[in-house]
Amino acid sequence: MATSNAARTTPATGKLGTAELLFRSAQKMGLCPNWVTPNGLFAVLVNGQEQYINFACSPLNSHTSASLAKDKYLTRRILERHGLPNIPFAQPQSQAEAANFLRQHPKTVAKPIAGSGAQDIHIITTVSQLRSLDITRYILEEYIAGQELRYLVLNGTTIGVHRSDYGTSVQADRPLQRISYHPSAWDPALVSLAAQVAGILGLKFAAVDYLVDASGRTYILEVNTTPGLKWFHAPSSGPVIDVAGQFLEAIFKTRKKRALAQAGNA
Repeated sequence: MATSNAARTTPATGKLGTAELLFRSAQKMGLCPNWVTPNGLFAVLVNGQEQYINFACSPLNSHTSASLAKDKYLTRRILERHGLPNIPFAQPQSQAEAANFLRQHPKTVAKPIAGSGAQDIHIITTVSQLRSLDITRYILEEYIAGQELRYLVLNGTTIGVHRSDYGTSVQADRPLQRISYHPSAWDPALVSLAAQVAGILGLKFAAVDYLVDASGRTYILEVNTTPGLKWFHAPSSGPVIDVAGQFLEAIFKTRKKRALAQAGNA
C-alpha cells in the first residue's frame, strides 16, 4: 500500500525536510515519485524502471567513504595525516585519558563518535562532567569559539555556502539562523579546501563545515555526507539554491554512465 505524499516539515521551523525537498524535485523532473516508507524512502521511475532514493545512504558516496566521514575520530585522523587545519582532539579509552585531555584543553567539547544532527553534544569544563559520560563513545575536541560556515560540495564543486548563527550555546535549544552567501562572497581558499577534503575522503557529495575564530584562523569543524538541504532552499536570508535538484541530477547522470559502461563491457 502506498504511503501518504503529505509534506514532511520540521516542527521548529516549518521548513520542508530534506526527503520532501527531494520528492518535490523528483516530481518537477517528471520522475513520478511515490513514497515507499513514511520516513524518507521513495521510488522514482527512470527509463521505465523503479529506482529508490534514500538520502540517508547517498548513492553518490561509496560505503567506505561514507563510513570514514561518519566516524568523527577517523575523519580527524585522516585530516591530521594530510596536515589540514584540524581541531585538537582525542578518543579517550578511559576517564584518566579524558581528564588528561581536559587538563590540556580546559574547555572541551564531547561529541558522539558516530553522532549527527548536533545531538548529544556536551561542553565540558570539569572532570565530574566527564564522569557522567560513557567516555569511550565520544570524541573530545578543544572548544574554539567562532563563526561556523558550511560549504556544500557536489562532484568536486561547491554549489552552496551558508553561515550558521546559533546564539551562545551548542547545548541549548536555541534559535538558529542560516545566512546563505552569494557566490561572489565565497572564500576561494575555503572552496578549494572543501574540494580537497571531499576528494581525500572519496566523497562525491558532502558538506564541509568550517570554524573561523576571532583571529581569522580557520579549522575544519566536521564533514557531513547527509547534510540537511532545507536551509539552502529556505535560508533565513540570502540566495535560495536548489541543491535538491542538483543532487538528483547528479545521481541519475552517475547511474546513466554506469549503465552505459556495463553495456559496453557486455
